[in-house]
Amino acid sequence: MLFKRNEIWYYKFTISGKTLYRSTGTSDKSKAQEIADKAKAKTWDQLKGGEKQTYIWQEAVVRYLQEADKKSIDDDKYMLRWIAKYLDNKYLHEIDKALIDLIIHAKLKEGVSKTRVNRITTVINTILNKAVKEWQWLDSKPHIRKFKEPNIRIRWLTQNEASRLLSELPPHLEAMARFTLLTGLRESNVIQLEWQQIDMQRSVAWIHPDQAKAAKAIGVPLNEDAVTILKAQIGKHRSHVFTYEGNPVGKAGTLAWRKALKRSGIEKFRWHDLRHTWASWHVQNGTPLNILKELGGWASYEMVQRYAHLAPEHLAEYAGNAKVAK
Repeated sequence: MLFKRNEIWYYKFTISGKTLYRSTGTSDKSKAQEIADKAKAKTWDQLKGGEKQTYIWQEAVVRYLQEADKKSIDDDKYMLRWIAKYLDNKYLHEIDKALIDLIIHAKLKEGVSKTRVNRITTVINTILNKAVKEWQWLDSKPHIRKFKEPNIRIRWLTQNEASRLLSELPPHLEAMARFTLLTGLRESNVIQLEWQQIDMQRSVAWIHPDQAKAAKAIGVPLNEDAVTILKAQIGKHRSHVFTYEGNPVGKAGTLAWRKALKRSGIEKFRWHDLRHTWASWHVQNGTPLNILKELGGWASYEMVQRYAHLAPEHLAEYAGNAKVAK
């Protein structure tokens, strides 16, 4: 029996007292019927022949999305929609190295970077790993190769560049950019910042665990300049701090942002690079990496190691150990 819930078709049938009720993962009725028929036939064979139950890719995707607890799940959904044309209706044990290689080559043909291809294969690998280790739907999975990713140079602004950019931004984006450069908060945290997350008397703000990438609460000390920016926003909105025309801001990296970059002569710079700029300035001014880790709310020390090269002064006392004979 097929029935629809929230635009998705589900199937339900009973064989020898065993009832199966699952999502087909599709809104196409004919495709859903094909999936249901295939599942019913396979279940009949398994029950009569004593075979281990098998599952198709869509079933694994549905369970993965139901159990997922990560900030980047929307990106996963986008990739899974692309993957669907290669893996939909495939039984998990049919997904082998040859099929994975086909997916890799198809993605490369689109002209994307090898880093993006790795993101695609990582999602597939994660789901198959769960099928083996957690759900026990598979006995084994194929090895999935990954491309070596280049070390990307951290993009940050000098004080002069930052001043040029800020002067070109419209007032609401200028306030948000200045606040980011003073606190290092991520774009989503600045956009979603509410007055109930701020204590003006103590000059602190906090990010809740469900708002933080590392899923840990972040305490944000506010210096005098950051407090001044917040005071200027008072009265503009009942709940949210940063607004545009009376409404909470939906996105910072807008067309206005890109136009300001062009006018200020700054290239290849994202909104998130304001956070890199904040961290870079901290290190250059002597903030220890362990302190920076706490200030930025990073999950691991390795995440702040990428800024270490910006403050090599601690190595100066050893520089004299290398001498050239006269």
